[in-house]
Amino acid sequence: MSADERRETPIKAPLSVSRRPAKHHNHIEQWRPAQTQQVLGSSFPEMKIRDDEASKAEDASSTDDYFMLLPPENSHPPHIQPTNYFAVNESLRRVLACEMHAANSVTESDLPFQVHNYYSLSPLETVEIYDVSGSVKQQAIKAQSISDGRHYTLNRIPNLQPNKKPELGAIDRWRQVQSPCLARVHGAFITHAFGDNSLVIVRDFKPLAVSLENRIAEGRVPESEAFLWSVVLQLTSALNAVHTAGLAVQMLGVSTILISPANRVYIACCGLADVLSLRAGHGVDVAQQGDLRSIGQILRLLLDRNPENMVSIHSQPPVVVPGPRFSPEFKELFGYLNHQLTPVVSVEDILRLAGSRVLAELDAARREADLVVDNLRLEMANGRLVRILCKINFITERSDGIMDPEWSETGDRYLIKLFRDYVFHMVDGNGKPVADMAHVVGNLNKLDSGSHDKVMLMSRDEKSCLIVSYAEIKRCVEDAYQELRSLTKTWT
Repeated sequence: MSADERRETPIKAPLSVSRRPAKHHNHIEQWRPAQTQQVLGSSFPEMKIRDDEASKAEDASSTDDYFMLLPPENSHPPHIQPTNYFAVNESLRRVLACEMHAANSVTESDLPFQVHNYYSLSPLETVEIYDVSGSVKQQAIKAQSISDGRHYTLNRIPNLQPNKKPELGAIDRWRQVQSPCLARVHGAFITHAFGDNSLVIVRDFKPLAVSLENRIAEGRVPESEAFLWSVVLQLTSALNAVHTAGLAVQMLGVSTILISPANRVYIACCGLADVLSLRAGHGVDVAQQGDLRSIGQILRLLLDRNPENMVSIHSQPPVVVPGPRFSPEFKELFGYLNHQLTPVVSVEDILRLAGSRVLAELDAARREADLVVDNLRLEMANGRLVRILCKINFITERSDGIMDPEWSETGDRYLIKLFRDYVFHMVDGNGKPVADMAHVVGNLNKLDSGSHDKVMLMSRDEKSCLIVSYAEIKRCVEDAYQELRSLTKTWT
């Protein structure tokens, strides 16, 4: 607790805890909270949740524990901290709530309930992966693991030819490859649970992420140069991890790249070419060069949506060229990745052309990390508050046969009961209940830390009132709790 929080604050007019209107008490003072934290800022500059995704999540808010209804802005006395002081930043909380809702929701389908060690299957999307050796249809399915309870994505390749035996052992090397921009591979297996001979590759589940091909078709891809640089650098980072492990993706394209609402990019086809033995005659060096050149093809598809980037010379078919609003560095990168005369494409050359934009991408990652850590600090004390809540409820209004029936109503225990009423049974001047999360969390924090701030407690009949410190109340709670523990051996 900071020094400011420990400082004595003047006692305001008490809030009524009676079960009827208290005419001689003042109404709750109105206030406006301090300016809301603006920590999301540049961490998620273009992050947007689709309307249909947000509406589904909001429909579940009445029963979904991820959505906590916070009190209105003007519902707290000025000496109590604003709501955003105690809770996760509202923008971040809504994003996390939508992701958790997406992870736990199940869409009705004709998929089997369980496949291998995974159950609660729910379809995500189906894409067609095009390759020089042909095309492969891949169905993405969300499922939950029986082993660890986590959610995974099952990438299913249906209707495998009987004479084409997958090389499942090739997936073992991919399990060791890790990168923030990869949907990590966890395993692969053959199954007939779908009614055919299907190959399934298990990957990390990325909530709300869809294929880049899907985003392009829906017209929901930003056209800014900063976004394109971010895509290039994220793909380069992932490919660097893959190539360092002596592997190659070999099937990189808009249909095999996932993109989240925060424009995080993930490669979601690692190991597929190896398991299906595609391009088996090519060396790994050639395959890795193909991966890096695929970044140029992806940029062409992203630029192709804007007529400003189309150039036609001498009645020839139009070609894609970055328009005048793009920087010389980006035009040089585009030519480097797409020019057939470029002898060797390397990660080092891509980073050299990116220049200071690498630092901008690193800064964005650091800001996002700071955002998460700052909000984690607000949540790390939740265990302490649950513990103090349990102790209070163990003590107040006991009616068992072991204790004296009046035990909870006498001595220090009566003080605890009054404090419980002050925190949870508060009403306003009109006798209406006040469900004030900031009031609850603030008082429990002061109680748990043993603050020397004073609080006025009033009996339900309003005939007596006590002014005590939180430290005194905490001592009463601990003494009563220890007395309870001494009467039984079942406490832990």
